Amino acid sequence: MATRYHWRDFVLDLDTYRLERGGVALTLEPKAFNLLALLISRPGHLFTKQEIFEALWADTAVTDHALTRVVAQLRRVLGDDVRQAVYLETVPTRGYRWIHAIETEDSVAPAGLVPVPAEQPNWISRLSMAVIGLAAALMLGWVIRNAVAEAGTPAAEIAWPVQLTTHRGLDFQPAFSPSGDAVAFVSDRSGALEVYVRSLGGNATDTPLTTDGGQNVQPAWSPDGHTIAFHSYRRGGVWTVPARGGVARQLAAAGSRPAWSPDGRQIVFQSDEHTDASPNGFGAQLGSTLWITGIDGDHPRPLTRADLPPGGHSSPAWSPNGRFVAFTVYDGGPSNGVWVVDVKSGEAWALRAGRRAYESVFARDGSAIFVAGGDSLITRLPLDAATGRLNGRPEVLPIPGVPGVRGLSVSPDGLRLAFAGLTLDSQIWRQPIHPDGSPAAPASPLTGDTSRRNSAPSVSPDGRRVAYVSTRRGEMSNIWVMNIDGGSPIQITASKTPESQPAWSRDGARVAYLSSRAGVGGLWTIDLATRREQQLMPLGPPDGQTRPPGWLGELQLSPSMSRLAFSLTTPSTGRRRIYVSGTDRLVPSAVGPASASAGYPAWSPDERYLAVEVKESGAPGSGSVQAGVIEVASGALRVLTGVRGQTWVRSWSPDGRYLAVAALRDGLWSLRAIDAASGQEREMLSPVSPRVFVRYPDWSPRGDSVVFERGEMHANIWTVALPNVGTTASSTGHTAP
Repeated sequence: MATRYHWRDFVLDLDTYRLERGGVALTLEPKAFNLLALLISRPGHLFTKQEIFEALWADTAVTDHALTRVVAQLRRVLGDDVRQAVYLETVPTRGYRWIHAIETEDSVAPAGLVPVPAEQPNWISRLSMAVIGLAAALMLGWVIRNAVAEAGTPAAEIAWPVQLTTHRGLDFQPAFSPSGDAVAFVSDRSGALEVYVRSLGGNATDTPLTTDGGQNVQPAWSPDGHTIAFHSYRRGGVWTVPARGGVARQLAAAGSRPAWSPDGRQIVFQSDEHTDASPNGFGAQLGSTLWITGIDGDHPRPLTRADLPPGGHSSPAWSPNGRFVAFTVYDGGPSNGVWVVDVKSGEAWALRAGRRAYESVFARDGSAIFVAGGDSLITRLPLDAATGRLNGRPEVLPIPGVPGVRGLSVSPDGLRLAFAGLTLDSQIWRQPIHPDGSPAAPASPLTGDTSRRNSAPSVSPDGRRVAYVSTRRGEMSNIWVMNIDGGSPIQITASKTPESQPAWSRDGARVAYLSSRAGVGGLWTIDLATRREQQLMPLGPPDGQTRPPGWLGELQLSPSMSRLAFSLTTPSTGRRRIYVSGTDRLVPSAVGPASASAGYPAWSPDERYLAVEVKESGAPGSGSVQAGVIEVASGALRVLTGVRGQTWVRSWSPDGRYLAVAALRDGLWSLRAIDAASGQEREMLSPVSPRVFVRYPDWSPRGDSVVFERGEMHANIWTVALPNVGTTASSTGHTAP
């Protein structure tokens, strides 16, 4: 059984009852030592106060103060900060959990006995182990069944993946070399995102290919293996660098996600430079299109149009015969999913619908397309290589032991897939601020659970409570409410349909949210005292009324709950437009110029203005998102920012002077306050790491803080053998790469 635990330069030895750091023994009182041993026995598990009392003070009545004192001593010895915990996380009112990865060593078991696996606590019986194994199998089964039910596809045989990298941070976006002897990938191990190359031989090493701090991502090998193309967040555009090292040069001044044609003469890329690396983040927004250029950057030409199909075109991948390019579409309503475009004619058609399609790659013989959707599975779409059309039922390839699959690459022999296995720690945080939005104290977490995601916080009018969306594994998203200090979290909705976008009534007695109960989309409210729910308004047009053409995007209730602002995507233009309606019935009125693509409206406190995100579209380099303000009465739009990157608006200061936004600059996310009159920016929360993103900053009506989502990603590179699934498509007209 495990008796020695390692993390960083610490060693905890249970046999000798000793804690060391760098070989030097540290002094801990027995209760603190026992608490440490308990917590690291199950990393990530929330030990409630009651569990800890029963383990450390089994026959003694003690108060919370005794536990608090022991925890404080343990933090001092470990050098841990409660506000920025690295090892020991406090879950307010609940308990504590160990959050740092550990390594273990097993003691020698007596003859005839089977040691308990090191990652499990030594008091777990074999029966408990069997139950845990069954639970894991059931969860995997649930994921598979859910995907099968959604896609109507059979599940394929399971092949167990192999972990290729072990960095504790972010390793992702793998690409097999044409010879199959190496993998290029992106890592944050230097503190910035850089491209690395790892040999697949016996003496594997990870060699940095770029070292300029340019936040370099999305490596793609040329067919001859001599060159790697990539995108630079900081410098912008598509770049190439010799695969064995050398000076990088810019191929295209803007754009991202490059992919080489099979003959090595062209590169296809997307115009939108936004690249969200989170497990469920899409790589492009509405308006992004695909472009083709020569390998010297000459003769760039558009391959797709923003309106065909509507939605953001992302993640292009060439077919082995060079006739087709597969790509994914998002934010296009019915157009979302995997598409194929004929390179010569420009004709495009859908292969598979659905929002959860992020990257795709062709099988080496052109008989299928593999699709990653951020879950622990990969979808295989059987394909006719000559026509680029589906010719069979899609199949699901389960990937056990990997929470989220992103980024796909097929080995040259066609027998393996490389991918990144991503995990996400998504929590609600609070940033104290001054009235002008500048930080007043360090940010701190309000939640600390293991939900799939905690997001979209909304502060009550009195500033004392926060409503937010929590998505737990195996369940649809629900609305929760907690105190502003993170205490007393309570789930307030529990339907079997997803619920989102919470908003408070002015008296703080009700929370409104978006739901699709009974198959009908609408706005609902719940009374926090009685728990009675009622529909505020359906989101269908009233009898005799025709809704404007397009599909509904984001929406927000006004502070008085008397008006609704939302965006519609217009198929004929591929752009968003803002509409306003009363909440008594849906009678939309367009606001803002029709020529602009504006979305994500946020009401000002006096309901005179809407903050919006203005999306540039068209040629490469026009994919940035700017913050803007629309005067509701006149429809006049003022664009406040003009920088490359993303400026995602969310809320206003109580006095209506500033906007709170999440901003992506040079590959790093931060929170910023933008002056609604001048456009001047100041940082609310500085960037932390390339693997940390921030979202949805909601300015408290008290003006003293913003609450927001903070997500931290971790990933490693994995490979998996492709099972012999399905029926091989006809290869008529196929040309081998």
